[in-house]
Amino acid sequence: MTNEANLPSTPMMRVLAGAIKANVPVLIWGNPGVTKTASIEAHCAEWGYHSEVVVGGCREAVDFMGLPVEHDGEVVYSKLGWFKRLEETGPSVLILDEFSSIAPSTARAMVRIVQERWVGDHRLPDTCSIIAIANPPETAVDGWDLAPPVANRFFHLDWHFDKTSWLQNVVSDFISFEAPSLDEMTGTNSIANMVKARSKVTAFLQMRPNLLDPTPPSDPTLAGKAWPSPRSWTNAMAILGALAPGDESAARLALIGCVGEGAANEFMVWEVAAGLHDPEEVLRDPSIVDWKGERPDRLFALVNAVTAISHLRVAEGQRAADAWTAGMKVLCACAEGGRPDAAMPGARSLLNEQPSGAKLTAEMRRSFVDILTRMGRLAPAA
Repeated sequence: MTNEANLPSTPMMRVLAGAIKANVPVLIWGNPGVTKTASIEAHCAEWGYHSEVVVGGCREAVDFMGLPVEHDGEVVYSKLGWFKRLEETGPSVLILDEFSSIAPSTARAMVRIVQERWVGDHRLPDTCSIIAIANPPETAVDGWDLAPPVANRFFHLDWHFDKTSWLQNVVSDFISFEAPSLDEMTGTNSIANMVKARSKVTAFLQMRPNLLDPTPPSDPTLAGKAWPSPRSWTNAMAILGALAPGDESAARLALIGCVGEGAANEFMVWEVAAGLHDPEEVLRDPSIVDWKGERPDRLFALVNAVTAISHLRVAEGQRAADAWTAGMKVLCACAEGGRPDAAMPGARSLLNEQPSGAKLTAEMRRSFVDILTRMGRLAPAA
């Protein structure tokens, strides 16, 4: 596990780096004049990302759709210059500036980019991340609260001006500005990190299903920021999976910015109390778990994580038989340890994707005889 003290930069920039790696749309909130856009452009350049800034406050709807032109007997929208540049480069960031100050007619076209990643008739490449920048409505020119469906698509991040960096670089006009790489900020991400994040969140939501209710807050101000829904929990899982393990400060910002402070606090309190197993340790030695006495939420998280890690490693194709066998060994231990109900869904899923070279053991046949019989891979008992 990474020691947070050894990670570079600030939690704000680390969680932004995680959101970019996870390709979750970000909405940065901050007062005017605190170098939001300039700082993000500078960091993108250091990360090797091409950036395009499109200022919504001085644009019309056509600037986010393109002009209608005839092509092969059909009327389609032309490609915009900034879209072409994003399409032709490698990793890139589209920066939608003055997001809370755009006219309603322009907003509808701009929002479609965030909602569907479509610019007129053309879809943004998957290598392009989206960052919107907004002033709070009370300080923005003609500012407005975001509509709930728009707000819920974003990871919301409050901007904190880095005085030290500004003072160090302003004299040289930022010529010597340097920033840590994305990997330095987030660590080397792995399948296991991603699965652990998903398994923790889904185990928590098993206990608190009310936090999956997509009803937005009744207060327009709260509805225009982060609140819990299936979509925002999915965004939270993606960012958490992209952060370095142990970066608790950045993880807290990710949760608050996706699902709101109330839901985030509930999750973090539960996470500490839950003391979840590390699925990789269990894959190495299933005997470390007291299967029969395990709490339902811990068991749910562990079995789901083990199954998902095994699936993803099999899909990668490297040592697929070993990865599959290790996952099945854990599920057999769960079933024979007195919890076959918890093991059955994962076993059924893995048995349906048994890779070439992986063999059914006597333990697997004994633990999952009913599943294998229904699949026609064992003869029915006489």
